[in-house]
Amino acid sequence: MKKIITLLFLVCSAFSFSDTASGKRIQVRGTSVKELAPASAKIHFNIVTEGENLEKASKENSDILAKYKSLLKKTNTKYEKIESTDYSTYKNYTWEAVTVNQGKKSFQTTLTIETSPFNTDLLKNFMDILIQKDIFSIDRTPNGNYSFNIVTEDTDNKSSYRKALDIFNDIHKKLVSKGFSQSAVKIGGYENKEVNLEDKKTVKKEKHIVSHSIEVNTRDMKNLGNVINLAHSLEISSTGVIEYDIDNKQQLEDQLYETAYKEALKKAQNILNKTELKLKKPVTITDNSNGTIKPYYSYYNRNYTNGYNSAILKKSDTELIEKAQQNSVIINPQKYTFSKSVYIEFEMN
Repeated sequence: MKKIITLLFLVCSAFSFSDTASGKRIQVRGTSVKELAPASAKIHFNIVTEGENLEKASKENSDILAKYKSLLKKTNTKYEKIESTDYSTYKNYTWEAVTVNQGKKSFQTTLTIETSPFNTDLLKNFMDILIQKDIFSIDRTPNGNYSFNIVTEDTDNKSSYRKALDIFNDIHKKLVSKGFSQSAVKIGGYENKEVNLEDKKTVKKEKHIVSHSIEVNTRDMKNLGNVINLAHSLEISSTGVIEYDIDNKQQLEDQLYETAYKEALKKAQNILNKTELKLKKPVTITDNSNGTIKPYYSYYNRNYTNGYNSAILKKSDTELIEKAQQNSVIINPQKYTFSKSVYIEFEMN
């Protein structure tokens, strides 16, 4: 066994030995093939949440991960550990149409005031008083009177009308003090209407995004599909890739090399059994294998989330488990074939 281990070291190092005293050599090939089932798997997911502030988005991201772990436990889906592989936050901006003053309304009162014709000497006083009340438009009626409007708004009809009447009384009082007769200024018309204060506006919305990439490590090969399905039920996005791994890789490599060496040795012995030649020590050992035993990958239909669904956390465990069962991904881990191939050159005498 000590000799075999030494030879395996020579395989890995690809050292060559030669003896110039003898020209008789034989080269044989030894191959060892083994089909291995995976012992563990890694599956990657990404939890994306968004909110009006970073605190809200972060909390919901954490809540979704906690809910996922709870569903795994409730369905007896075992895993070794769940690790964070990346965690990032950023802002996103969108333009949204929003309703301003939704459901709000007011009442508008319009008093039409008529003033009898007056001396032009009073025109300046007349205009100064109206301007004080933000009235800048005056019309001339067919009968020669002057007409202007007092417009007010309030939350109800009565308050709006009272406000307009107070303005009229103040204007009337001031005009009389400037030389107008009591009957020269009067209310010629009245209108009251409801005003809808709702309005549509486009506003810039700031959203905080939290992206959390996780890696689920499991040795429960029978429930790989459940690991994925429960994540999908929470609208956690997946990559569609499973990384399988083999236990005791170095030990398996040693066994494959040993078997390949023994096969080559047996071939050489079988060939020489038909001659008078005898097999001596190996001169060169060349590794013709394709790499070492490494993790390998399998693929499944990934899911794409169309934005963040904040209502997902409101669903009960029962609803989420049923959803996982209805849209299930079935995973049957495939065995993988590994091989080692060596060329050995022996001396003969």
